[in-house]
Amino acid sequence: MPAFDLRTVILMSSVMPGLMALVMFSLGRGFPANIRGVAHWAAGALTVSVSAILLALRGGIADWLSIVVANVGIILGTGLWLVGSQLFFGQRPSRRFIALLVLTGAIAMSWMTWVQPTVAGRTLCMSAILTLTYGGNGITMLRFGRGSHSALFVGSMLLVQAVVTATRGLTTLTVDSASAGLFSADLIQRLYLTTGALMSLTVTVGLLFVAMDRLRNQLEQQSFMDPLTGLLNRRAFLGAYQQEREKAMRAGGLLSLLLIDLDHFKQVNDTYGHATGDRVLIDFAKRVAGMLPGSHHLARWGGEEFAVLLPRVAPDEAREHAERIRHGVAQKDDAALPRYTCSIGVACMASSDATIEQLARDADEALYGAKRGGRNRVQLSDNVILL
Repeated sequence: MPAFDLRTVILMSSVMPGLMALVMFSLGRGFPANIRGVAHWAAGALTVSVSAILLALRGGIADWLSIVVANVGIILGTGLWLVGSQLFFGQRPSRRFIALLVLTGAIAMSWMTWVQPTVAGRTLCMSAILTLTYGGNGITMLRFGRGSHSALFVGSMLLVQAVVTATRGLTTLTVDSASAGLFSADLIQRLYLTTGALMSLTVTVGLLFVAMDRLRNQLEQQSFMDPLTGLLNRRAFLGAYQQEREKAMRAGGLLSLLLIDLDHFKQVNDTYGHATGDRVLIDFAKRVAGMLPGSHHLARWGGEEFAVLLPRVAPDEAREHAERIRHGVAQKDDAALPRYTCSIGVACMASSDATIEQLARDADEALYGAKRGGRNRVQLSDNVILL
């Protein structure tokens, strides 16, 4: 039976994380600025990879490299992973805590290598520190990455490694393991080194998938979301309309459409500037979204014009929703913004007849009727059938 060479396992499994770190560095440079922490993950993976190679060369290179630099590098690398995860999920990074762990590790490794050499002391110290970094990162991933399978996988892997690392530290307290070397035949030591070597690769790949998942989700959101207000854009609104019409046609229901236009919005831009105009649009979107029922679809139709699709809502009820919006918007809510009002056109049709073109045409005619009538009004389309 061939010998199980831990040095070879560590060396072979340390190369790929380093290469993946370079890939992550390259991809991370093209990520949007709001996706943070990827560079820390890449730096951590590269640091862990180089440090693991130094560990594998123990006995063939100087102790200051294979013991002190290697162990401190692993502390730094896993700490960078933790800081990267905290930044990625919008949490306050524990930079000072990681710096303290790195400093503690450097002093402890130096002392227990040259001043008072002790294998058990080094093992216990490293196990305690790495249990903190692995465990902290695993908890961060599992707590804040619930919507991502990749994050849950990485978090689980980190917690498993934290348990193995803690077990390794506890075994150093026994007489048999107290003086065991890095590549001893001890089962726990073999398990620790093997899982650690494999974990560095799987976690690096997993972190890359976590970042790519975030990027994909963000790009998908941008494809159907108005970047200023956060509402649906027209394309997404038309998709929602199609789905709602199919549902309504099966049940024989109605579809109501509100077209809303902010009154004299050009004057707001001319008087207060476009920045204030943008803030008014954001304020309007936020306030209106809170006034509508849960089944609504609210979109920025274009410029200062907005659309609301109300499935299975009769004309009178649609007009009530419109009046509530008109009245609520007219009430000055933010002292830092100018007062503004809106005009609303309401259209309602049976789902079998309610093409988006016809609904929009009827609502648009009603909207212009509201504007001709003096603005800050709700106008019901002449083509609706009152129930």
